[in-house]
Amino acid sequence: MQINAALCIPEARLRGLFSLLLTDAGALVASCPDGDEMQRVLETRFCRLCVIAHGAVPDLEEFLAKARGHSPDTRFLLIAAREEVDAVLPLFSHGLSDALLQPINPKRAVAAIHKLLGASPAPVSPPSQGSGASFPPFSSEGVHRPVHLVARSAAMRRMLNELWAARTDPVGVVLRGEPGVEFELAAREFQAMGGDANGGLVVIGAAELEVETLATQISLDRLNEGPPRTYFIPELERLRKEQEKPLLEYLRRARRHREKEKPLRVVFATTSGDTADLSGDGEFLEELQFIVPVVVNVPPLRERREDIEAIVRWVLADLTAIFPSYRARSVHPAAMQWLVARTWRGNHQELVAAIRQAVSDCPSREIVAAHFGRLTEARADAEEVAAARVLAAVERAASRSI
Repeated sequence: MQINAALCIPEARLRGLFSLLLTDAGALVASCPDGDEMQRVLETRFCRLCVIAHGAVPDLEEFLAKARGHSPDTRFLLIAAREEVDAVLPLFSHGLSDALLQPINPKRAVAAIHKLLGASPAPVSPPSQGSGASFPPFSSEGVHRPVHLVARSAAMRRMLNELWAARTDPVGVVLRGEPGVEFELAAREFQAMGGDANGGLVVIGAAELEVETLATQISLDRLNEGPPRTYFIPELERLRKEQEKPLLEYLRRARRHREKEKPLRVVFATTSGDTADLSGDGEFLEELQFIVPVVVNVPPLRERREDIEAIVRWVLADLTAIFPSYRARSVHPAAMQWLVARTWRGNHQELVAAIRQAVSDCPSREIVAAHFGRLTEARADAEEVAAARVLAAVERAASRSI
């Protein structure tokens, strides 16, 4: 049975956002210019939910009383400013079901709408293993394991499970993190979770991101067999103003008219602002989070020291496989201990660059701390000074034992 909902929000941008959220929740939306029109809608058909902006209806108490008479099972959601909270609270005794205060938290808005509609996202049954299925990365019965990311630490395991849950979104996911974290590798893992173990990406830089480019790539992908490709858009904060509105409109249309056989899979990455909340980045990112509500934070390297040793060995193996002329094949335990203790402000990119330089400078089979020359000379960070002292003590003890 079709779920009906009604809107009475004068502001165009806010009206569009809630129309999108209601449509995404499976509701047929009727937009009303005023309270009288909403009353007429409630008299002629049953609406599960009515969303009203504070001030759009002159007398909300009277409106709620009449609406309850016509449609006692309808639920009412009010959008109000924080300074209007004193006027909102008495309305709950007159039939108001819930209220959202501006600036609106998108996750809170999505949860409120699903709760009031009595709807929840349908569980996705896992496909058969023969069709390239993948299961939650750390379930006991699953077959999928991370193939592009190292995830020994609790922080990275948590991030991967959030990424796994995000694969059912009809548009994609937004990655947040500090500069230098594994954005592209996370996008490849997202693609692998969709059934493509190779993690093939279509990378579209901010400078070349146009709606025509994205639409053309998607159209070509739908002509090919196999799982849908993932479109990776790094450095989202570098988009120009003239690129923002067409992109948002395209993503809104894609979310409304979702493709079941080959859903859109876009991974956005941004390093701007606080990783806890997208709404602090301005109007564009706030609107983007309504369209792509799933935000996954990629943890910095200093919060996942358990991963560093595996990353070092992985990168070292790749480098020596590509360039057989390099002699280095291992890292001295003292040097490895020092690498794990560093804070790595540049995150994964800084670590990989350091390993590459050490491999090229190492004339022997084992890399020692001396081959990380530029890193051992930079000691502005207190933690790195302490790590250097530990390294020196370990090396002195090793030399005495010889």
